[in-house]
Amino acid sequence: MILGAHVSIAGGVANAPQNAVDCTCETLQIFTKSQLQWQAPPLLRDEIAGFKRGMKLNHLVPGTVHAAYLVNLAARDPDLLVKSRDCMISDLGRTEHLGIPYLVVHPGAHRGQGAEKGIQVAAKSLDYIFRNTHAHRTMVLLEATTGTGSVLGGTFEELAAIRSLCRFPARVGFCIDTCHIYGAGYDIRTPAGYTATIHELDRVLGLDNVRAFHLNDSKGALGSKIDRHAEIGQGEIGLEPFRLLLADTRFTKMPGILETPGGDGAYARNLAVLRSLIPSP
Repeated sequence: MILGAHVSIAGGVANAPQNAVDCTCETLQIFTKSQLQWQAPPLLRDEIAGFKRGMKLNHLVPGTVHAAYLVNLAARDPDLLVKSRDCMISDLGRTEHLGIPYLVVHPGAHRGQGAEKGIQVAAKSLDYIFRNTHAHRTMVLLEATTGTGSVLGGTFEELAAIRSLCRFPARVGFCIDTCHIYGAGYDIRTPAGYTATIHELDRVLGLDNVRAFHLNDSKGALGSKIDRHAEIGQGEIGLEPFRLLLADTRFTKMPGILETPGGDGAYARNLAVLRSLIPSP
């Protein structure tokens, strides 16, 4: 697995590659604007060039962009749905301009419509986004969630259903967050549990459609629906699942992104823990 972290873009996206290097990353995840902002001015040509130059000079592998947290692809409120779709179009374009292959987004919350309706709305949102974007290479990755409340994506089946209803399935993949799937009830703590979970992942989603992992321990218990990240080995999940994941040759070329507490200051420490789990050649 290609290891990295979600790093800061303080001062502009061109600073992100150096921030990644300072954290000992091999790849990175960023926001391209404030995660609490619907729209932002287009990225300047110099910003884009500076980002790409930093990535190349530091031999960083392009990883992922995370969409704004405001986005709800399954929104019940029409105004929120319009804003969410337009925000995704903007984020998709910014991601492609930076040469990053994946835009990660939470599937959304149905807010009382019911899961089936929410899944349909999310798929229609993706159709709208792909029909109206000028970005044609970047893939959208639906992120697995804990499934708390009306949030979609707490089961592999819900993620698969959204993709199956989308008219552009080749542009839709998946990002698997270890904290989220554990909180949703997938027990990855033992070799047997890990094997069973990956088997389900393959059966329902297809491993070819899984393009990235978020590597986070969990402060919540198994099946708790709690989305609270912990540092690697310091939560309820423990070290063993990460050891198994890093030894799994099916994921060797995928980005594995830390989103652990402490931000940039803690990432080097957590990456060192992960690297200590990688089996010797």
